[in-house]
Amino acid sequence: MKVCFNTMVKNESVLLDRLLPIWSKYPVDLFIFYDDNSTDNTCKIIKKHLDKDRFMIINDKLPSFNEGYQRQRMIEESRKLNMDYVLSIDSDELLTSNILDNFYDFLKIYEYTDLWLFWYNSVEDSLELYRNDTCYFNNYRSFVLPLKNTFDLSKDAWQFHTPRTPTVNLPKNNTKEFGVIHLQSCNKKYYALKQLWYKHYEFKYYNNSIDSINQKYDIVVNNLNFNPTKIDVKLIKGIDLDLSFFDNLAEIKGYKQFIDENYNQQLITFGKEFL
Repeated sequence: MKVCFNTMVKNESVLLDRLLPIWSKYPVDLFIFYDDNSTDNTCKIIKKHLDKDRFMIINDKLPSFNEGYQRQRMIEESRKLNMDYVLSIDSDELLTSNILDNFYDFLKIYEYTDLWLFWYNSVEDSLELYRNDTCYFNNYRSFVLPLKNTFDLSKDAWQFHTPRTPTVNLPKNNTKEFGVIHLQSCNKKYYALKQLWYKHYEFKYYNNSIDSINQKYDIVVNNLNFNPTKIDVKLIKGIDLDLSFFDNLAEIKGYKQFIDENYNQQLITFGKEFL
């Protein structure tokens, strides 16, 4: 059984420097990264934490971001290398501990079903609490691809929020027993500024209307009311991660500067206190 870990990266050196020491212990054969023209030390950090035979970095030097293309390229490389399974995990995510405790038995589930995992979005600077508000109450997603039963993504799906994974030709089931821990909202300031950056980016470069942008983002952000809920301790057992680095990450990644330079008051429907 050969397992590949696919991750898109762009200026993720701060995150990867914290998460790669955890990921490197996963029983994964190869980490494939698609580097979207990073200008920081992302690639150096990958080389710092992973042996050279455990990773591949792809960069086709595209002139602009194209999520569908980039994710499909990693799938194509995984197929060429005869991988059996792909884990599609972003640079701010972790597998729950019980997946790793039963890793190969867990993957065997995907021989007969497309199991969608619960997306545990950490909040309040803690792995022990997760979002449980309206849009996240039943938030199951596809993260594992059994390649022999997996279709391809469209390379033309280039804008933000395109599907992360292609369709899997197996019966679908949801589970909360296993999951992926997402760190995006663990720090409220970081989360608010990142979402406001998305808004301003779409308005500037995609010419989307203010009403359509606000409608799309505001329902998900839910005015930063996350309804924090206690996570089952077996899901985070043994994960040692200090989340304080998120305090300044929005500034490091340039989110706040971009908002300041392209400020549109009509887009500030939440998070004004962080500007």
